[in-house]
Amino acid sequence: MYGRFVGLDIGKTAARVSLIKRGLRDVQLLQTLSVPITEEQLQNPEYLAELFKENSLPRGDVAVSLNDNPISIRIIKFPFSDSKKIDQVYEYELENISTFDPAEKIHSYHLVKNEGGSEAIACIFEKDQVETLLDSLNSAGIDPKVITYSPLVFGALNDELEGKRPLLLIDVGETELEFSLFDSEGLLRVRSSTQPIELFYRNVADKTGVTELDYSGALFGEGAEADRKECMSPIVNEIKKTIQFFELEVKEKINTILISGPLSLIPGTQEHLSSELNREIKKLYIPELGVDKSPLFAKSYALSLYGSAHRSGYLNFRKDEFKYVGMDRELRKVFTAPVVLAAILILVLIYGSVSNYLNLKNEVREREARIAEVVKSAFPNVRAIPRPVQYMESEVQKVREKLDLIQGVEGGPTPLDVLRDISASLPSSMKLTVNEIRYESENRVKIKGVCDSYQEVTEIEEALSKSEMFESVNRDQTGSAADGKTKFEISVYLKSNV
Repeated sequence: MYGRFVGLDIGKTAARVSLIKRGLRDVQLLQTLSVPITEEQLQNPEYLAELFKENSLPRGDVAVSLNDNPISIRIIKFPFSDSKKIDQVYEYELENISTFDPAEKIHSYHLVKNEGGSEAIACIFEKDQVETLLDSLNSAGIDPKVITYSPLVFGALNDELEGKRPLLLIDVGETELEFSLFDSEGLLRVRSSTQPIELFYRNVADKTGVTELDYSGALFGEGAEADRKECMSPIVNEIKKTIQFFELEVKEKINTILISGPLSLIPGTQEHLSSELNREIKKLYIPELGVDKSPLFAKSYALSLYGSAHRSGYLNFRKDEFKYVGMDRELRKVFTAPVVLAAILILVLIYGSVSNYLNLKNEVREREARIAEVVKSAFPNVRAIPRPVQYMESEVQKVREKLDLIQGVEGGPTPLDVLRDISASLPSSMKLTVNEIRYESENRVKIKGVCDSYQEVTEIEEALSKSEMFESVNRDQTGSAADGKTKFEISVYLKSNV
C-alpha cells in the first residue's frame, strides 16, 4: 500500500501514532505523535478525531490492534507454503482442532514459512471485540484498513532486531504484556496477557498510592526494592513462564531478550528484570525512532509497517461483515501526479507520432505520383495501372527471365537449328505442321504442332529420340484438332555438349 500510512497504538493513558510513507523502494518515517488520554476520553474518542484533523493524518490508511487477549491461538501446520492453497483449507483445519464453531467467532492467521512447508498462527476473537473497537473508531471518523493482533505486528521489525537468535521481544504495554519470538527466519510464535499488567497497577496503587504513572519519574525510590519486587512480580512470573514455554517449543535456549513498551521506561525496570530472570535484558532500539522513542513508539511503528505491507498471509480482521470498503486515497495521491505526467507524455508522443505519420503519408503520396508518371511513360499502351510499383516490378521480372533465358542458350542451337533437326529426323512422307517452337529454359524446347494421327505423334517421338541433338523427349499432351487431325505438345531436352 503505497503512500502515507498510520500505525495507531491506543494505550491506557496515551494514544501514540507513527506516520510513515511507503514508496516503491523504501519506507520513510514522517512523524511520531503522542497525546494523553483520560478514562472519559477512552469512552468518547473525540480526541482521536482532533488528533487526526490537526495533523492531517489519513483516516482510512490506518492499522490498529485489539488490546484484548484472543480467546484462542492455534498453530496449524501445512506441508506446503502456497497461501492460495492454505486459504482453501485453513478454515476446515481450524474447525477440526477447535472446541468451538469458528463460524461464530472472528479469526484470521499469520503465515510462517519454513523448510518443511508452513505454519498458520491462527488468532480467534469474539466478534463483539472487533465490533466495539471499530464502532469506537468510526465514531471519530476513522475507518482503519487493518485491525490485527499486536504481538504479530512486531514481526515487521524483524530486520531491525539485533541479537543472536532465538530472540524474544517483550512489549510491556499499558494494557497488556506481549511476547514475540523470532528465529533466524523471522517471527515464529506470539503470546499476550493482560492480567499481569492489571495486577501491576493494583500493586502500585496499594504500595505507593500512585494511580497515574509517570514513566520518566522514579516510581520506586531508594530503599524501595522490596516494593518494586512485589509490584513487578506478576510481570516477572509471566515472563519466566513464557520463556520456559517458548524454549520448550524451539528446543533451545533463548539467546537475546529485548524489552519495549511504556512500562519498560520506568527507571530501574531493565535492571530489575535482568536480576530476576538472571539474563541480560536490553532495551529495543530502532534506528528510525532513536534511543528515547524506540520503546515508546515501537508498537505504533510496527503497526504502520505491518499494515502498509499487508498481503496474503498477514492477519487482518477486516473481513466478512467487518470487511473494509473504503477508498485507497493515499494510493491515489501517490500515483496521481505520475499518472498525469505519464498521460501528458503519452499525448505528446501521440501528437508527435500522428504529425510524423501525416508528413510521411504526404511524402509517400508524392513519390507514388512520380512513380506512376514514370511507369505510364514507359508503358504508354497500357490504359490503367492501379498499382504502378507492382506493375513495374512484374514487367522488370519478365524481362529478367527472358534475359536469363537468352544468356543460358547463348552460343547453343537456335529454334531454327532445332526445327531443321526435327525436319531431318522425320520421314519425308509425314505431313507435319509445327505451329510453335520456343525455349522454356536453357536446355528445354517446347514444340507444338499438328499431324494426321496419334500414331504419327508416336513416330515423331521415336524419330526425335534418335536425334543426336536431344537428350530426351517427353510428350506433354495430345488432342484432337480440326479436320480430324491430331495436335500435340512435345518437350525435348538438348544435350549439354551440342
